[in-house]
Amino acid sequence: MKNIFSTFFYFPTSLRNGFLALFLFIWCLLSRQLWALNFSQTDEKMPVYSVHEMEKPVDLKIEIPKYFKLNINEADLQSLDILSIPSFLAMRWVKYLEKGGSFKRVGDVKKLYGMTEPLYANISKYLYVINGEEKLNKPFLKKSSTFRCKTIDINEADSAQWEALYGIGPYLAKRIITFRESLCGFVSVEQVKETYGLRDSVFQSIKPCLTLENSLKPCISINYTNQEGLSKHPYVRYKLARAICLYRENNGMFQGIEELRKLPMVNDSIYIKLLPYITINYL
Repeated sequence: MKNIFSTFFYFPTSLRNGFLALFLFIWCLLSRQLWALNFSQTDEKMPVYSVHEMEKPVDLKIEIPKYFKLNINEADLQSLDILSIPSFLAMRWVKYLEKGGSFKRVGDVKKLYGMTEPLYANISKYLYVINGEEKLNKPFLKKSSTFRCKTIDINEADSAQWEALYGIGPYLAKRIITFRESLCGFVSVEQVKETYGLRDSVFQSIKPCLTLENSLKPCISINYTNQEGLSKHPYVRYKLARAICLYRENNGMFQGIEELRKLPMVNDSIYIKLLPYITINYL
């Protein structure tokens, strides 16, 4: 290496300058090529395509069974899911109906907060509404005609039997059964309409189809059921369960069911509702 540099300085000055200029030119050319190559690799890794994908419009095409139809005033979460309605909008729709709201025209669903024009355009052909005149023309709703339903035992009917009734979908059928189980069973047909979300108009239309075959045995012992067990019953809940337990602690066992009336929280209405379900004996 030393000999090479020594020999280099023996060349004339003009030749040496020419070699240096050529070396610098080649070095700049190679550096530029290396920089361009590195820049092109970096540029390929930039999230250009991800930005493009994000800006791509959402495909609102919905795959719905060809013959699917939904009465907008009887919608439940399951039927709205078939229409691919977003969960927050489906809950808002169902809650509106549960609070007694109703739609007069199919186009009224556009008033629901969160319902967009593209979504409505895709689902509108699957929606319908029954106005007052159409309801009166339905044989099922005429008191003078034969109802198109099989009678069911309200304490024995399963989900499929409830769903077969007019106006009862899977979601509402599940609520009726859950309420029945929490009660330990129905003691009258009228109790069915206490189900949360069951509109009175629907109950009145299915009432002729409901029967009660067998009477129930009491399922709550006010002397032996603990507070947690008492509070699970829809007619007792936490406050009354606590009052019953405190009464037992301070006064001993109940000597008769009528003694329950001594509790300030138990009025005639609550006592009558509880009477079929309670006993003082050990279960």
